[in-house]
Amino acid sequence: QDKTDSKGDSSVPQETQQDLEISRQRESCAAEEDALSRKESLSSESKMTHPDVNATEDVTEGLSAEESTSVPLLGQEPGEHKEPETQERESSSTLRSRHGTKGELVVALFCCFCVYLPVLCIGIGKNIINEISSGSGLLILGLLLLIFCILFFINPTAESQPAPRNPTVEAFLSHFNELQDKFPGQNPQVWLRGRKFLQKHLNTSEPTQPATIILTAARQGERTLRCLSTHVADAYSAALHASTVQIDGRDMSELQSDEAKLQVDSELSSAFQAGYHAAVVHRFELLPAGSTLIFYKYCDHESAAFKDVALLLTVLLEQEELETQISLSRVEERVRDFLWAKFTGARTPSSYDHVDSDKLSGLWSRISHLVLPIHPVQNIEKGGCHIHTKT
Repeated sequence: QDKTDSKGDSSVPQETQQDLEISRQRESCAAEEDALSRKESLSSESKMTHPDVNATEDVTEGLSAEESTSVPLLGQEPGEHKEPETQERESSSTLRSRHGTKGELVVALFCCFCVYLPVLCIGIGKNIINEISSGSGLLILGLLLLIFCILFFINPTAESQPAPRNPTVEAFLSHFNELQDKFPGQNPQVWLRGRKFLQKHLNTSEPTQPATIILTAARQGERTLRCLSTHVADAYSAALHASTVQIDGRDMSELQSDEAKLQVDSELSSAFQAGYHAAVVHRFELLPAGSTLIFYKYCDHESAAFKDVALLLTVLLEQEELETQISLSRVEERVRDFLWAKFTGARTPSSYDHVDSDKLSGLWSRISHLVLPIHPVQNIEKGGCHIHTKT
């Protein structure tokens, strides 16, 4: 019985060991199968991954290509493709714009011409615009300047500013314009030319010579000549807040030329040095012939002793009446012929010294800038010079 038990006991472990070995073999097989399946799965995943990456790279390259073709170049409109000719044209225009100084200078000159020559503005503008080829910018600028010039000169509010007022000139005009009513019947040129001549002299800051005028009349206008010449001189000197010196040739007609010359020189120089700004020499034709040469000193074109003064000389002609419509050139001719006859001819009194014709010609050129005729005013010829002007 014991043997039987021992045999039974030894058979049980043997069966258990076999079972363990079988289970181990099974587990090893399962592990190998799992490893194979894992390798297969990894290989399949790697095969799937590579195509995806390639596809992704292809898609990326496609997108970049599309973006590169779809993004426009700087300064180029979408969908616009520049041809070679267009690029060359743009490059040439760029070069012209870099060297557009000449075009800008032309436009600036054009603007100046438009300001001073409005009549030629449109014609010059067309020529300049045709010559400008340095880009559309300058062309537009030229057109704008042309339009501005046209509108500026058409606009009634864009008038030139009046010249600055000169109080001295205004005072002279106020006095001078009154004389036109006080002395009716005169040649209009007396007022027009006389006003312009004296006004210009007053308006000159540094005159180069005095304002010299010859006033002449016939016998019938002797008093009017004396009265009007005095008032014209007073109008000039009053504008400068000064006085007028008067010299009468009748007082020196019997003197020797040297004596008369010294007296005239003394009276004029002392008066002008004292601040007088106008002088009237009445009856200039009665001065001794030689004494008249002293006026070289006072009426010279360049070296006159006093340049900011007015000097009026009166000449009374021998004829009784002066034509109403006589021209200024004819008046000047009569006065010249009369003085030549007085100072150089045989009719000169024995107390007069004769004057050389060349010297008289030189004197005449200095004193005959303006020769004006004076016609008689009956009230003055009968009642005397009672003319009052405002001060």
